[in-house]
Amino acid sequence: MPEEERKRRGIGVLPANLGEAIALTENSKLVRKALGDAVLDAFIKNKKIEWDKYRVQVTDYETKTYLPIL
Repeated sequence: MPEEERKRRGIGVLPANLGEAIALTENSKLVRKALGDAVLDAFIKNKKIEWDKYRVQVTDYETKTYLPIL
């Protein structure tokens, strides 16, 4: 569906990465109510650790693309 039509219909998009998903989940009143403070806080803490470990990885794409430039 073209972006313009999606916006016209009020259809949102999914988070582009885990960092965005964490931020949305962390601020969700619905998820907090469903899981409770303790469970949500522990979940968010663990997902932030996971995201930090993931985002510092140097991918094969990055190595192949950028290493030759150096």
